[in-house]
Amino acid sequence: MNLTELISAHVDASAERIAQTLCDLLAFPSIVKVDPREAGPGERDCQLYLQQRLASLGMETDLWDPDGPALYAKYQGRPGANKGRTFEGRPNLGGTLSGAGGGKSLMLTGHIDVVPPGPPEHWLSDPFVPEIKNAAVYGRGAVDMKGGVACMLMAVELLQDLNIRLAGDVVFTTVVDEEIGGMGSLAMVDRGFKADAGIMTEPTANRISPICHGILWGRIILDGIGGHAELTPNSWDSSGPVDAVMLCRQMLDGLDVLNRRWQTQPSKNHPLMELPNQIIVTQLKVGEHPASIAGRAEIVIDVQYLPSEKDEMGLGGNVKKEIEAHVAKVCALDPYLARHPARVEWILDADCAEIEADHPFVTTFQQGVTDAALNPQLAGFGAHSDIGLPSTLGQTPTVNFGPGDPAMSHQPNEHVPIADLVACTKAIALTLVRWCGTAS
Repeated sequence: MNLTELISAHVDASAERIAQTLCDLLAFPSIVKVDPREAGPGERDCQLYLQQRLASLGMETDLWDPDGPALYAKYQGRPGANKGRTFEGRPNLGGTLSGAGGGKSLMLTGHIDVVPPGPPEHWLSDPFVPEIKNAAVYGRGAVDMKGGVACMLMAVELLQDLNIRLAGDVVFTTVVDEEIGGMGSLAMVDRGFKADAGIMTEPTANRISPICHGILWGRIILDGIGGHAELTPNSWDSSGPVDAVMLCRQMLDGLDVLNRRWQTQPSKNHPLMELPNQIIVTQLKVGEHPASIAGRAEIVIDVQYLPSEKDEMGLGGNVKKEIEAHVAKVCALDPYLARHPARVEWILDADCAEIEADHPFVTTFQQGVTDAALNPQLAGFGAHSDIGLPSTLGQTPTVNFGPGDPAMSHQPNEHVPIADLVACTKAIALTLVRWCGTAS
């Protein structure tokens, strides 16, 4: 039995341990709060659990609450620098397992914050009481992305079981704040964690994804003129009312036009991405009273952009201008909106990255994935992930690769097949050996 076969057999035999590690992580309700100054109820406890696991592997660990205001002051205007973040009770965790020397280093990284579970009645069981059923692990964060965190931890642990000492260092980091902008990853990079290459275990259905989207969150505000809904209105250019619901419909139609243009626009498409960039309406707020014409509408949008569209600061400024110009054109078509144009307020800009397909780590990782009997063909990651921060600021070329169907992310009854967890763990373990080398 050669080394690849030995590692593969041991990972296969450890499926129950891998699944149980994920269950341990899912039991912590590490919910990211809408208010970034508040700690989620389980964020610190989850990181303390992981710190203990890393220490048991002989890693030198670092658990710290980042200084949000200081980071913002240092990196203002650059990726990951979001105003108003505080991290009391929301620690990041880093660990380093020193190699024997002479090998390349690899960083395994992920986030432990999860989105809120939503209405309890949409779940078949408690989202924070993990269950194993139908050969899968159920719970909030199973796919996004505690499943990946469990795999990267178990890959290192299972290699140690076999007394395989790597030549290069293994760097292990888990961050918070990813679900609301990525400042946890900025803090991780600023802390000095880096390696010759990196794997971020976001859910990709166990496909290597060297590219992700950047995202913009924006708010389009339309001011009408409120009034009684049941009475005859005056003219729009006198006292009105002017219905903000109708203005909202006009703007939504205008956004649909731009989405249709983007479907075939070369700059909005990438050969590894299944879909073109999109403007996705995620929230609507309109109206004040059942008997009143709505006086204001707010449309919240999630806009995707590609690495090729980044501005000089590495962010989505060019796409912001494109959206603002289109909103202005929609307003120009309506006499009322021409006088009272919509306003666009930007909430978040989270960057993106692309690692070249022929990068030495990408090709090495493809070999490891092949050894694990997985598909080595590259794929795009359609959502945002934090690979941009370690790849650019941290000079650690990082790709996405993790277990689970990405479409299950943020859904009720989120779950990941145990077979996916085992395959991911195996691919990471085999790639650690290939990239870092082993001590003679």
